[in-house]
Amino acid sequence: MKKSLVALAALAATAAFAQSSVTITGIMDANYQAVDYMGQKLSQVGQNGARTSTFKFIGSEDLGGGQSANFQMEIQPTFVANNTNASVLGGNTQAGTNASAVAVANPVGLVGPGEAFVGFKDNTYGEVKLGTVNTNTFKTYAAVSQMGTGIGTGYSTGGVVPSVTRLESSASYDTPVWNGLSAGLQKGYGNDNKFGTTTTTYAVRNSVTDYGVAYANGPLTLRFGNRNEQAYSTGVITTTRLFGGLYDAGVAKISLATGNRKTDDTKSDANISLASVVVPFMGSYRFLVQQSAVKYTKNGGSTENGLDGAKNKVVGWGLEKDLSKRTFVYLRAENVTLGATDMKTIVVNGSALTSSTDTNNKRTLTAVGISHQF
Repeated sequence: MKKSLVALAALAATAAFAQSSVTITGIMDANYQAVDYMGQKLSQVGQNGARTSTFKFIGSEDLGGGQSANFQMEIQPTFVANNTNASVLGGNTQAGTNASAVAVANPVGLVGPGEAFVGFKDNTYGEVKLGTVNTNTFKTYAAVSQMGTGIGTGYSTGGVVPSVTRLESSASYDTPVWNGLSAGLQKGYGNDNKFGTTTTTYAVRNSVTDYGVAYANGPLTLRFGNRNEQAYSTGVITTTRLFGGLYDAGVAKISLATGNRKTDDTKSDANISLASVVVPFMGSYRFLVQQSAVKYTKNGGSTENGLDGAKNKVVGWGLEKDLSKRTFVYLRAENVTLGATDMKTIVVNGSALTSSTDTNNKRTLTAVGISHQF
């Protein structure tokens, strides 16, 4: 009898398990980089040149009736002696940062911030997610940036749409797809109260509302994203809008995007543009080229020191060769012009530049690497 109960329990557990699944997947991407940062030259091994290195644990349980419970935990590892590509591609544009010093900013290990959530999906009514969730604005960017967020894009480095990737402490809703059309709404909850003990500091968060609309039909994809972020300290609302489309013509994939970012206190107004082309050839090769830019029509009071009419521009290109369905090698290069950046915030060879409009505002980077998906 006891054995029968054990067997019955094991059978029940097996039946329950058969309706659930957990998948471990991810990407590892590393490269050798040669950098010329406004005359300061360096070389190093970096990561995330073509794709972001990540581990994902993805789970789903079929609840029946077209419903399911889902989760994802994404971890973005640092496995070279720096803080991923941000140490070269992003960190050096910040005040007081020395290109020769940031290479040891963070130790090797498992770090964030990946997309992580638990959610409930109904095939008829849509899906709700709670956690740290990618924004609709970022999904628009990801649809049109065919070089991703790696080398050649300048993402978050005077690039197209900085800081819209995902929202922590957020709730999102995505509709089902109706004849190629879908929509999403997300709320990132702010926190302007530092409650806790006298030895504990709680980080504040801005309040964010983000929504988007998408249409996909055959070779054509169109997306629109809108993000409204209210600063916890001043109440000023910054709005970022991005509209873009991609068309797969077979011989090439072509994408274009346009948008703007502005504050409701009229101190900042910027126009965003992006163009990208990918051409496959000889079966296993791809040629990529992309240009992205942000031009400030009004910029007073921002970190770029009010350089009205100035532009930050990134031109990138790449060549990829598939070694298998999951692995490719790549050559990537970019040329960045920080025309709208206050150059006095830039450190070169240990010293800050002395002029806000210093013409020595260019950075080039070339990398050879390998990217593997598992």
